[in-house]
Amino acid sequence: MKKSLLLAVILILTVGITALATDVVSAPFTKDAPVLDGKLDDAAWALAAEKGGKVNLNYHLNGKKNTSGLETEVYVAWDYDYLYIAFKCYQDESTLINTIANDGGAVWIDEDDVEMFFDTMFPASTYKQFVSNPNGIRSVTAAGWDVWAEIYKDHWIVEIAIPFDLFNVWPDVGDEWACNFSRHIGYLTGAGDGEWLTFSPLVGSTFLDASTLCLLEFVR
Repeated sequence: MKKSLLLAVILILTVGITALATDVVSAPFTKDAPVLDGKLDDAAWALAAEKGGKVNLNYHLNGKKNTSGLETEVYVAWDYDYLYIAFKCYQDESTLINTIANDGGAVWIDEDDVEMFFDTMFPASTYKQFVSNPNGIRSVTAAGWDVWAEIYKDHWIVEIAIPFDLFNVWPDVGDEWACNFSRHIGYLTGAGDGEWLTFSPLVGSTFLDASTLCLLEFVR
């Protein structure tokens, strides 16, 4: 199911000259599944940082560089059953907007959240979207995956395990999907492009377009 050449060419053409080699996340295979406890002290996350599975959200919408002063780190790893993602979102605890505590809530409107997009059949627009927040709720795809969140004084963490059963696809080493990771900053609502952070250098103002996704590699 390897589509390396086609996917790489399409991604280069669609994201244009703003796309760099850093717009790729190389998720390593882990023998030790991370414990979802709101801490990033697991071997899987250290492996992700070492092998290219750690990235930053360096853009706002429309390809604008992140000028919010807020950093977001994303870690990605996998094993035979799950795709693992962790977000570390730097932000003063006092500025958080996280009133939604129930699965399915629309946190992306004016609260803090993190979002993930995965397309296993790129360029077909068949992506799945997963959304969570500092309370660890599940939204959009609101069942069948696990999440844990913790809030700290100057950052918040969300750890996620998505079973490949939800995609009905089980990747091998060398397979490639399309992906994007994003974050909504609630207290910046009304600030236009600046209230969103994204991994992909989006060529437009929407996440909901498969051509804006970047590359996710499954590696050892």
